[in-house]
Amino acid sequence: MKLKTVRSAVLSSLFASQVLGKIIPAANKRDDDSNSKFVKLPFHKLYGDSIENVGSDKKPEVRLMKRADGYEEIIITNQQSFYSVDLEVGTPPQNVTVLVDTGSSDLWIMGSDNPYCSSSSMGSSRRRVIDKRDDSSSSGSLINDINPFGWLTGTGSAIGPTATGLGGGSGTATQSVPASEATMDCQQYGTFSTSGSSTFRSNNTYFSISYGDGTFASGTFGTDVLDLSDLNVTGLSFAVANETNSTMGVLGIGLPELEVTYSGSTASHSGKAYKYDNFPIVLKNSGAIKSNTYSLYLNDSDAMHGTILFGAVDHSKYTGTLYTISIVNTLSASGFSSPIQFDVTINGIGISDSGSSNKTLTTTKIPALLDSGTTLTYLPQTVVSMIATELGAQYSSRIGYYVLDCPSDDSMEIVFDFGGFHINAPLSSFILSTGTTCLLGIIPTSDDTGTILGDSFLTNAYVVYDLENLEISMAQARYNTTSENIEIITSSVPSAVKAPGYTNTWSTSASIVTGGNIFTVNSSQTASFSGNLTTSTASATSTSSKRNVGDHIVPSLPLTLISLLFEFI
Repeated sequence: MKLKTVRSAVLSSLFASQVLGKIIPAANKRDDDSNSKFVKLPFHKLYGDSIENVGSDKKPEVRLMKRADGYEEIIITNQQSFYSVDLEVGTPPQNVTVLVDTGSSDLWIMGSDNPYCSSSSMGSSRRRVIDKRDDSSSSGSLINDINPFGWLTGTGSAIGPTATGLGGGSGTATQSVPASEATMDCQQYGTFSTSGSSTFRSNNTYFSISYGDGTFASGTFGTDVLDLSDLNVTGLSFAVANETNSTMGVLGIGLPELEVTYSGSTASHSGKAYKYDNFPIVLKNSGAIKSNTYSLYLNDSDAMHGTILFGAVDHSKYTGTLYTISIVNTLSASGFSSPIQFDVTINGIGISDSGSSNKTLTTTKIPALLDSGTTLTYLPQTVVSMIATELGAQYSSRIGYYVLDCPSDDSMEIVFDFGGFHINAPLSSFILSTGTTCLLGIIPTSDDTGTILGDSFLTNAYVVYDLENLEISMAQARYNTTSENIEIITSSVPSAVKAPGYTNTWSTSASIVTGGNIFTVNSSQTASFSGNLTTSTASATSTSSKRNVGDHIVPSLPLTLISLLFEFI
């Protein structure tokens, strides 16, 4: 997924010294267990129309402007959210900023020879590099003919990013870039010069990836001294992109099956598909954490920071019970024997008005991708129509959104059932407001395989990703906590219990039907939204789509700026 994010995010971690090719962890000191180890990775949250135009004060907004011809002009701005961390790479260290993404699995950074950088930003150091092919048997230009991922564009059509990774030192000559396209300010988030580092070692593996939003990156894998603030991850394989039209690289922390060397079409054509130790695995193998797990806490929509906790769970960040569900394999028909991305089963969706009135919309099982690299939430067209009907919203073909009266209060919630427990999301999480007119920020898709629970949903949940047992544990997020209650994860998530419907998972696509009742769970299995959460009246607004093979790189397809004319409905 390719959401790009911005500068900064200081890493609080637990490592002492570094040795080339190794991570030497220091025990994380805790009062109750001096031998406990975890890695706390805070990230910075910013918003904007693109990575070039971001800031913590640029909250998503929809503006309605009158025109002289009597029409209304809708402009949606700052609709993307970005999560970034800073890296120091090489000897001497060079600073680069990358986007953190649960929907991809590779780390890549921009090389200093990127031809898309403006000459003014790179100075005399900017030059062109042509990769020489060492392996004449390998083709460098490949087409993703599998496209099993179904990433969404703003109109809901499926797209398939290309992700490739071949061993043997293959590469392709770059195409010349017109001066009109060499406009990126590449110094804003930093670049990396391999020749400027005495410790860089190429492993002669070609890297290439492209996204549905038109961005791409290509280069070569290698290793070097690598620090995320106090955290030393020297020895982690990463790619240096000699050519990319993206202003920021990506730190993917997804399943290893999502790596470009394994699930890319190049790997399948070449017969050289393989997995390597990506960031979470390196943390475990080094002894920094005890299990390949992490907890994601996006915090509320007004917060400037969120946190990923590797190898542990923070019980202070959620309310109610932490319930565990299984990750489902939605790509088995494409030849994958196990899941390669974080798809879970939605067992039902309903609407609640502060618990005083509840209505189940459907109990049809729907597979949904949990994706922090996507800003909005995407649901099947039938489900979005059901929600719109309950809210009195009308679809405007001119805008491409459902239009509704702005809610007078924040009592309405959309309820997601995950096999016997609920995550309640206030309607405001999905509302794009102009002040007088509101749009429903849930994007309809043509079928259930395009369902994505993006940031607008994930802000309301505390999510623990268990990459070893292929499970997800979730609970209602709690905001504004001042203390921590961190517990190390060794083999299973502490205090988590299997959801009542753990085995009642999605297996094949089915038509969405109305009926059923998701409101049969007791209060202990669903946290009340009221009093537990602090929300804003308008949450993230943007169409973000997946990119990459499995959404590698956090890609997000921005709706950069929508300016459409329509008559008031």
